[in-house]
Amino acid sequence: MIKKDNLIFGRNAVMEALKANRVLTLYLVKGFSDKKILDYINPKVAVKYIDASEMNKSCDGVHQNVAAITKPYEYIDLEGAIRLGSKEDKPVLLILDGIEDPHNFGAILRSADIFKVSAVIISKHNQIPLNSTVAKTSAGAINYVPVCLVNNLNQAIDKLKAEGYWIVSSDGNADTYYTDLKYDFKTALVIGSEGFGVSKLVLKNSDYIIKIPMSGKVNSLNASVAAGILLANIRK
Repeated sequence: MIKKDNLIFGRNAVMEALKANRVLTLYLVKGFSDKKILDYINPKVAVKYIDASEMNKSCDGVHQNVAAITKPYEYIDLEGAIRLGSKEDKPVLLILDGIEDPHNFGAILRSADIFKVSAVIISKHNQIPLNSTVAKTSAGAINYVPVCLVNNLNQAIDKLKAEGYWIVSSDGNADTYYTDLKYDFKTALVIGSEGFGVSKLVLKNSDYIIKIPMSGKVNSLNASVAAGILLANIRK
């Protein structure tokens, strides 16, 4: 059976990892013939052809006859995130406050890539780390969006404020709609956890608290959906 550390599978996820030169070992079901993927294999990648039964046992999902072991996922520090932001006039950083579902995290990385977020900031505590499930759900965005790992979100926020960022948190009880702000400043957008939202201390430390208006019977949005809506508005 394939070793599961840093294992990704599915043609899109593997293709993007190949493009980013992150693949160490590529596993293909015998007879695999997708030229788009085969053309991206470089000599440094170890290629192994295996039976479909072995691929099925190793992958917890739809693998499309291809899987890969990638290089370990790496983080940047807060100073690195700030440097990346300094390359833009009005940068956007995304802070995740306790996202625990890897599928949500991966989907958020996709939105972060699409809407040109300079970096995503997460805490070491109460937060899903970068892993293979996040990688697959991100559809390759994990290879392009820098992720910053910090010990304490509020200390990171204080540092961002000192660098001229305005902290904008999303909360369903806010009085301000997300469309009321012009976002004509350095923005650090905070998305809270699936079950509890943004923590009280982070809300207290925020410059703006915004909400997405809801008229349906369900009183909350999936964290990744909320992130996509808010980032699209900031970048419109």
